[in-house]
Amino acid sequence: MSQSNYAMSSESAQNGGLSGLPHREPFLFVSEVVEIEPEVRGTAVWRVSGSEDFFRGHFPGNPVVPGVLLGEALAQLAGLVAFSGPSIAGERGARLARIDVKFPLAVVPPAEIQLQAVQTRQLDSLVMFDVRANVLGNMVAIGSLVLATVGAGDEPGLQTKDAA
Repeated sequence: MSQSNYAMSSESAQNGGLSGLPHREPFLFVSEVVEIEPEVRGTAVWRVSGSEDFFRGHFPGNPVVPGVLLGEALAQLAGLVAFSGPSIAGERGARLARIDVKFPLAVVPPAEIQLQAVQTRQLDSLVMFDVRANVLGNMVAIGSLVLATVGAGDEPGLQTKDAA
């Protein structure tokens, strides 16, 4: 999950939620928000048909959903959970600070991937989650991730300057 500005309210989370994500195609990996309990948990679905462009190279003739994109989908759901509540809602940014996810099974398209994120702790600007993904009742990803929030006055990240 790249650093992003979230403008998430409880209302937008409860009314479909995708408008609360700063991501757009082709980097939106949540197809539908099923449920958001602000700052507690969320469930969502990511549908892959097999026609997505990344399958052209991963892997030709034997398409598999890249684990890094599955991790990004879980991070996007976690962002919706974190930013739908009152304690960090509003114009803020976030970035994926840490991810530790295992992928016990490969996901082959077409697939409907059930995403789950449970907020376990918040410590200052760090928000921690347990995450998992399932396809047809089979666990395809499980682990944890940490989002780092960025306030309006905070440094957004590394900036590259031209050496003139």
